[in-house]
Amino acid sequence: MDWLYSAHVLWFLAGAVFLLAEMALPGFVLLFFALGAFAAALAAYASLGTNGQFLVFLAVSLAGVALLRRMFLRVFQGRTHSRGEAAVDPALGDTDAGKTALVTQDIRAGAAGEIKFRGSFWRAESSVDIAAGQTVVLLGLAPNDSGAYLVRPAKEA
Repeated sequence: MDWLYSAHVLWFLAGAVFLLAEMALPGFVLLFFALGAFAAALAAYASLGTNGQFLVFLAVSLAGVALLRRMFLRVFQGRTHSRGEAAVDPALGDTDAGKTALVTQDIRAGAAGEIKFRGSFWRAESSVDIAAGQTVVLLGLAPNDSGAYLVRPAKEA
């Protein structure tokens, strides 16, 4: 059971925790700390000292953030195209632009609320107040938050 407390196992477990946290939180930052922890686990396995392990962890993590984060964001989030007042979310695709969603938490002008679209809940922003229970039209991604949608109230028939 002493193997459980060895440095390489602890670094590996730390990397796994960073990966799980990355899945729960957006941003592609914790992914690079996970990679740094895995590199430090290899360094520990190679019998590098504690200071060396921390240097490997920091070097790999910071280099990954500096060199790869922007590329990963482009690859996994896609590109946005200007269309009217908002960028259309490529995940929605052209066939989903203009689809409707239901507001589940009030959206205030300048503050995010929540919508339900295709069975999932998403943060949403609007330039006007929209009460819960109303239907909205998806315009695309919010300009300052890639995890939120920009919406407008749906026109009543």
